[in-house]
Formats: sequence, structure tokens, C-alpha cells
Amino acid sequence: MKIPSSLNVPAAGAGSVSDRAATPKATGDAALPVTGASVRLSELSAQLTGPVPGTEFDQSRVEAIKQAIAEGRLSVNADAVADRLIANALALSKSR
Repeated sequence: MKIPSSLNVPAAGAGSVSDRAATPKATGDAALPVTGASVRLSELSAQLTGPVPGTEFDQSRVEAIKQAIAEGRLSVNADAVADRLIANALALSKSR
């Protein structure tokens, strides 16, 4: 199939990216910042940005883990970690 030359389409790779870049157009008042605008977040967004119940930070637990790492006593159960990762991935995929 032959493409008619009347389409005036440049060949692939013709010219550089800067040659084809669009020149900025004057936008008038659209470029000025909007003043006096207000934003109101929904109740759901406030819940999403707040703390998640049951995820409180336990400094003593962190210190105990640090100490176990420093002393070489920390053992990681790879099977348990893998099981939890898979369970979390499945839960996320079902929630979508």
C-alpha cells in the first residue's frame, strides 16, 4: 500500500525533537495564578490521611529488634514472610 504524498506526513526519524516541538502559545489570563480559591477535602480523604487503627508505633519493640540484630540473635522465618506477602497481595487484589 502506498501512502499518498498529499498527507504531508514527515518520514519516521525526520528532523529532531526540537524541530517538532510545539511553540508555546500565549494563554492570556490562564497563565496567572488563581487567587481566592478554596479546597475542601472529603471525610473519606481525611480518614485516609489519618492514622490507621492497629498500626501504632512501638518504640520498645523497635529497640528490641535493633538489639537482637546487633547481637546476631535475630532469625527470620522466610516461609512466614513469604506467606504474609502472598496473603497481603491477595487481599489487595480482591479489594480492587
